[in-house]
Amino acid sequence: MKLSRLCPAPLPPGLDLPLEVVVGRGARRSLPDLLGEHVGADALLVADPQTRAAAALGDVGGAWLRLPEHPHADDATVEIVRASVEDAPGLLAVGSGTINDLCKRAGALLGKPFVVFGTAASMNGYASGIAAILSEGLKTTVPASPARAIVLDSEVLAAAPAALAQAGLGDLLSKPVSDSDWWLSDQLEGGGYDTLPGRIVDAALGEAAAAAAGLAAREPGAHAALGRALVLSGVAMVAAGSSAPASGGEHLLSHLWDMEALVAGRPTRLHGAQVGVATCISAALYHRLLRTAPRFVAPPAWEVEAARVRADFGPLADAVLPHAQRKHARAASRVATLRDRWAGIRDALAERPLPTPAQVRATLDAAGAPSTLAALGVTRADAQSVLRRARDIRDRVTVLDVAFEVGLLPGGVDLVLDDAGV
Repeated sequence: MKLSRLCPAPLPPGLDLPLEVVVGRGARRSLPDLLGEHVGADALLVADPQTRAAAALGDVGGAWLRLPEHPHADDATVEIVRASVEDAPGLLAVGSGTINDLCKRAGALLGKPFVVFGTAASMNGYASGIAAILSEGLKTTVPASPARAIVLDSEVLAAAPAALAQAGLGDLLSKPVSDSDWWLSDQLEGGGYDTLPGRIVDAALGEAAAAAAGLAAREPGAHAALGRALVLSGVAMVAAGSSAPASGGEHLLSHLWDMEALVAGRPTRLHGAQVGVATCISAALYHRLLRTAPRFVAPPAWEVEAARVRADFGPLADAVLPHAQRKHARAASRVATLRDRWAGIRDALAERPLPTPAQVRATLDAAGAPSTLAALGVTRADAQSVLRRARDIRDRVTVLDVAFEVGLLPGGVDLVLDDAGV
């Protein structure tokens, strides 16, 4: 169907969005026509061994680019995809997060279109205009054009490893706290906040959360509900002009876990699974913030902060420092605004639909998704460390920054983790 029929709110003209979205049983039957219409019948098909087997697409499309098992969405792999598609009219991404980001970024670099056949409801990037790429050790988002068409066959989604849908749910559940981070950033630094992204995704998020138990039972209807909500979450990001409505402080925790795993040569965990647990932490941080008497903390000199970042991040410090420095340059102004306006900001935050950590955990548990640090394989000490440092890796103001600037962190790290119940 046309995206406009799926979206519950009117979209402004001129947005770079998918034209067609097909979600449900038997959706794969629409793929040849959509591919021919939007890319060309001889598109390059990009998959890894698992996603190619899961899709079972037969003779759809042209040649296959067979990526290795568990590819990374990094600069080197983007270049492999870009070089491979130079002589093709465009791409068919067969997979979910990593494959989608690789094709999205490679297609954007060449100005070539792509269609995505999603093999798991594992993330919200299907419709977004950005790609999450690891570049020089730093997980960052870069501009990219979304797929012309998105095809999510709910029977394929339901057959995927359960951990993938659980990760998609974890990613989706972050929306209320990340949207509040966006609102909070606008209060402190301006830049604009819009309620349209919430109107796009909120109802679908509620439907997907209510169907969480069906994910564990592999019900195609529950996976279709999750798939629709994830697509609309991506649309919300395009409407906002950034990932802010769906990526706040909880995503920074997950990104830092990823960055440190990669630099240490350890395997990464599913991003959405980490985000689900991190959302419990972010929700706890908000509720603790609302009942904390602030003591507004003047920022130290940048030379002091730079030394701390170098000590805290080791081999990642050179990649982190520019982001931390840009945000630090505005810290004194943020603290002054917080001091002058704290009562009004706190009261307005209290009226926002912020979930409690227990509510987030209950939905994760219904789906069988990780809801504790132990379920992720994360130690308490590691969580303490990441919570103290994650604010530095991105020049985006979130509740993590505000918690430091009103004196809740770093001293309250254990209180927040206890409140989160993780």
